[in-house]
Amino acid sequence: MVETKLVKHAWWEASDNAGLTIQLTPALVKMMMRRTSHVHGELETKMRGLTSSFFGFHTSRSMAAIKANHDLAESLKKGSSFVFKDWEMRSGIYKSDLIQTGINDMWFANRSDEGIIYAKYFDPLLVEILALVLMVVSVFELFHVQCCC
Repeated sequence: MVETKLVKHAWWEASDNAGLTIQLTPALVKMMMRRTSHVHGELETKMRGLTSSFFGFHTSRSMAAIKANHDLAESLKKGSSFVFKDWEMRSGIYKSDLIQTGINDMWFANRSDEGIIYAKYFDPLLVEILALVLMVVSVFELFHVQCCC
């Protein structure tokens, strides 16, 4: 199944990027695949705008803006720089304000959101949630932002 392969690939890539070895269990695969398209789509929509403004992508069809967006996307994907608080100096891994803002907007925006209702699953923040956010703000998302602005 393609979705299972994508889940496994995303898990291995996230584990590799984090420098961790965490076994992917059938229960984790099942959890990741539940409501994946809805959650992924909603998170992608929220993160697209955040990513554009956070990193300074320009919404223009001019060749100069497209080139600047392309160069920025290339620099961010190099070494997964987008996961760092200071992405130019590559310090503060997984402490990016973009990650926190995305999590807040997705799961904590109001009192009926999942992060409030199911608080026990967000304290501490699950590695799976961080992996999902990082998957959305991945190289593919950066290229999408760069190409569609």
